[in-house]
Amino acid sequence: MKKLILNLSLLVAFSVICLTSCQKDSIEHNKEVDYSTSSIKASIPRIVENNNGGINVFVNVTDQNGKALENFDTDNLKFETVSSNGQTETLKASGPGQLPSLIISALTMDYSGSMFSDSLSIPAMENAIGTFISMKNAYDMIEIIKFSDSIQVTTPLTDNLNDLQAGLADSSFIGKNSTALFEALQTGVDDVLPLAANNPTYLPSVVGFTDGKNNRPPNTPDSLIQNCIVGQVPVYTVGYGNSPDTVQLKNISGQTGGQFFWNPGTGNINTVYQHINGQLTNTTIIPLPGPQTKGQVTIRVTATYECAAGTLTATAEKEFYY
Repeated sequence: MKKLILNLSLLVAFSVICLTSCQKDSIEHNKEVDYSTSSIKASIPRIVENNNGGINVFVNVTDQNGKALENFDTDNLKFETVSSNGQTETLKASGPGQLPSLIISALTMDYSGSMFSDSLSIPAMENAIGTFISMKNAYDMIEIIKFSDSIQVTTPLTDNLNDLQAGLADSSFIGKNSTALFEALQTGVDDVLPLAANNPTYLPSVVGFTDGKNNRPPNTPDSLIQNCIVGQVPVYTVGYGNSPDTVQLKNISGQTGGQFFWNPGTGNINTVYQHINGQLTNTTIIPLPGPQTKGQVTIRVTATYECAAGTLTATAEKEFYY
């Protein structure tokens, strides 16, 4: 009888081990692995002083196509300050990451003459903006700015979806002239900045769309970029068609913490705006201690991401006046 009980005990133990092993194999086998990402890019859209004597650093990480990658936190983000002579000092997070509490976006739309050279470009741009608007959270605020040689704030910043859709459909702006891109972007910066100035978890941004080159004063984006760095407002730029000024668009987005997209045809503009929305909504805010010295500082972030391609890393830097 004792032998029978012992054999039954061994059988039960063996069954439990097999079941546990099978369950473990099943979990590991079903574990989601990212097979689509081959490289990553990090950016710092915003750095602001927080209410605890430190700074909040906003970070987003994307794949090679600009699609936002989620769930980045202190485990896979490393921060440093970089001095003028290249020396670095590690900054340890003073708390967990969080998402922006409010996103404030100014969308600029190019109605210059070249956009009317066919019957597809304007509807494609408007449809993409409509997609962006429809993806917003209830309290997120959006502004619609239409430009050619002049600027029209068609819909001032609002969270009202109906007002935004009405502004998008408004055909009162004629355009069909030259391209005042830099002035339109600066208008957006001026409008989003006051709402975010004293809110360390708000994320303001400007999205610039154009199929050409700026040919109205101001003739350079220097003051725009400087204002964006001081105010910590990222600009996401979209070059459309065959002749956008990609050099300037990349320069603006790169220095302000945004990202540049080029879309040669009408087919993928919706995807571009979905990627921009994804980057904004998946931005991680990490609280850090303030730099030891006041003045202009450079913050560097190094992101690490595990996927089927291996361990991928990316770095980004941004200037901040502390």
